Amino acid sequence: MMGTIDTSAGRAEPAPARPSARTAIAAAWSGLGHRFRLVAERWRQRRDLSELTDHQLRDIGVTREEARREAARRFWD
Repeated sequence: MMGTIDTSAGRAEPAPARPSARTAIAAAWSGLGHRFRLVAERWRQRRDLSELTDHQLRDIGVTREEARREAARRFWD
């Protein structure tokens, strides 16, 4: 019967590479950009919702009061 030979005995796993400061800063800016786009999109959607007519609101199943409440929410909410 043949066995396998363990060739990794005594070898330590290399530490995972740490991201550079430049990479970390780029990731932070990217995250902020994504957050800004999300906030801007919410603001546009809420503004558009507030401009719909009663007939359009009825078509999507939203009352005027629900649309007003949604449009009044804070941009980060």
